Amino acid sequence: MNELNSTTDILCDADHSIAVAYGAAESTDQEKPSRLSVLIGPDGKIIKNYPNPEVPPHAEGVLADL
Repeated sequence: MNELNSTTDILCDADHSIAVAYGAAESTDQEKPSRLSVLIGPDGKIIKNYPNPEVPPHAEGVLADL
């Protein structure tokens, strides 16, 4: 648990290395990677990709997919 009482890990990709690995950026120097969310299961496998998600409804959609 964390201060938000969430049991789900959230990744902050400050150096853009994950964006490059997932194809959201061409290099770590790219100022703004493409918007992309990835839902990863407890086993480490990708459950679903969300390319270019719309911000307001995105969280609800991810929660529904959990």
